[in-house]
Amino acid sequence: MILPNSIFYLFIFFIISCGLSYLLYRKHTGLLDVPRFLLLFLSFLRFLSFFILFYLLLNPELIKKEKILEHPLIVFLQDNSASILLGSDSIYYQTKYLQYIDSICNVNNLDIDIIPFDETIKKEVRFDGNMTNFYSVLEQVSNNYANLNVGAYILASDGIYNKGLNPLYEDIRLNAPLYTVLLGDTTQRRDAFISLIRNNSISYLDNQSPVEVAVQTEHMKGSSLIFEVFNHTQDPTHSRPIYSQKININNINDAHKFQFFISSDKPGLTSYYARVKSSFSEHNLTNNSSFFFMDVIDNRQKILLLFSTPHPDVEAIKESLSSYDQYEVHAYWLSSLNNKNLDYIKKDQYDLMITHQLSDSRYFNKIQYNNDVPTWHILGSNTDLAMFNKMHNSLQFNYDDNSFEFANVTLNKNFSSFVISDSLSEFLSFSTPFLTPFSEFKINKLSDVLLYKKIGSLNTDQPIMFFVNDNKKMAFLIGEGLWRWRLNDTYLNGNTNLFNTLMNKVVQNLFSDQDKNKFHINYDPIQYAGTQIIFEAELYNQNFELVNSHDVNIEFTDSLGQTYYYQFNPINDRYYLTLTLEKGKYSFVASTQIGDDSFIKKGDLIVTDFDIEARDLVADDSFLSNLAQSHNGYMVQKDSLLDLINSIQKKPDFKIKTDLKYSYKSLINFEVVLLIILATLCLEWLIRRRYINY
Repeated sequence: MILPNSIFYLFIFFIISCGLSYLLYRKHTGLLDVPRFLLLFLSFLRFLSFFILFYLLLNPELIKKEKILEHPLIVFLQDNSASILLGSDSIYYQTKYLQYIDSICNVNNLDIDIIPFDETIKKEVRFDGNMTNFYSVLEQVSNNYANLNVGAYILASDGIYNKGLNPLYEDIRLNAPLYTVLLGDTTQRRDAFISLIRNNSISYLDNQSPVEVAVQTEHMKGSSLIFEVFNHTQDPTHSRPIYSQKININNINDAHKFQFFISSDKPGLTSYYARVKSSFSEHNLTNNSSFFFMDVIDNRQKILLLFSTPHPDVEAIKESLSSYDQYEVHAYWLSSLNNKNLDYIKKDQYDLMITHQLSDSRYFNKIQYNNDVPTWHILGSNTDLAMFNKMHNSLQFNYDDNSFEFANVTLNKNFSSFVISDSLSEFLSFSTPFLTPFSEFKINKLSDVLLYKKIGSLNTDQPIMFFVNDNKKMAFLIGEGLWRWRLNDTYLNGNTNLFNTLMNKVVQNLFSDQDKNKFHINYDPIQYAGTQIIFEAELYNQNFELVNSHDVNIEFTDSLGQTYYYQFNPINDRYYLTLTLEKGKYSFVASTQIGDDSFIKKGDLIVTDFDIEARDLVADDSFLSNLAQSHNGYMVQKDSLLDLINSIQKKPDFKIKTDLKYSYKSLINFEVVLLIILATLCLEWLIRRRYINY
């Protein structure tokens, strides 16, 4: 039994209980004829009832100790990918191998958890997985069995993985050794295959898009190959290659890399076909060809960046936005422009304008901004604040002092125009100093503040970056030093991803008012056969509020002209559709209606079967051996699986684990305690009535 309070209180309660009992049964005229032993007994009963009640005030608890025996467990990870059945002994794995595994599980009443896996953990072994991801499965198993008495992990596979990170180079913590069992055929045969294709998923009309392809050969020294690429969408018979290269093989195992550019003159989802032709017979021809895809679009958004003087901020903004394919950035130094150049800029159509320290009235007068084009104004030490006050009524500086100081920034926690991730928020909190003006200013329009000025450890209410709606959407950045943020991102993270994300979010927020479309369809245009395809639809009413009270229908048309009709399901405030389609290319038309207004969205979809598991049929024994050694185990052949389990059982750490489980229950919850108190009080009352008569 334990007491949550000090035992000192027990002594106090003992004294109080004795005192109360003494006061009740002290000698007075009514107790003179009562025998002494009876008075002592009555005093004891009253003391006992008082003391138990006081004792319960301390909330004492009883401790129950229970011994739990946890038998050691063997976790058996079975590769469920289709590559297991693509070898010469596929019938064995479909019949006798599974029986062999079942018989081992019944040996010596062992506790063995069989976990089939391919991309993820499955329920049963079917050898039908389209991809293999060792890292994801080992990470999940590590978390699921972290607190259990695992004696060993056994992974049975051919060692061929084609998705996820390499588990040899990742920190996966297993609470027991990992042993691997080699399945499949390790015989090296003559083979030429495309091992890698890298390309942009999105390309823009008439733009040159880079493609990188790696071709590898095994045991084909002295032969020659022809590598070709075709536009499968425009040339489905593969008769007109858009790129061709001859390959001479000089080594037993050889590798060649090709880099080239392709462009498309038609928008839409475009498929390309790459293949390697050989004059030699090969054991595996599936990996000699591969498809890759590009979504060719022609709606790149054009951004005009004007600056009055060269500044590293200008290059930082340009480099950041140019890293996104959907933006086309044109930067101009105004002092180098003549009237003809300015006329060209005025006539050209831009979706967004960015001005950097642009304060010369001559340029404001010559460049007539379109009221519909959002603008981002960036002010700095070269900005003439007095002139800026005359040109803008959204922002007015209180005085024209062009003095600037270095300060940090702090994020507005109530900012709601777009989502700031935790990593981006942390990056901004560690931002390097920003050069901001001393002069205070007044914002004359409703605004949404993103960043405030921070002096030392003091957060001020002076905005540094904010958005204003005044006929058109505008953003203001009061200061300079973005280039320092970009360098800081490189220093902290080795890249500029966070800085680029911030710039992209700012620009996207300025673009947001341009998108007046009330109907959106979100989906991945490239899908794998046999997997679920998920479409998400968003529908907005006149006030641009999400609604889902109207029917949304979609019609698919395949390459043969057959049509398929579906209806979206309203879930929460959006619409969702989940379906599976056969391999092929589809076009779709999604439609809905709000009152008299009809909305239509069109798109393309490709469902492909890469047959990734068939591209590599040679079991990788070195990978399995290294994986086991990295987790204090070793690799065995499949015929030695039973011997492996017997040796695991003989290890000294493969034993029953004993745990003690403690449970606590408050004493006041026991009815017997209340009965004891009631019994003492009743017994005292009966004796008093019998011998004392009060």
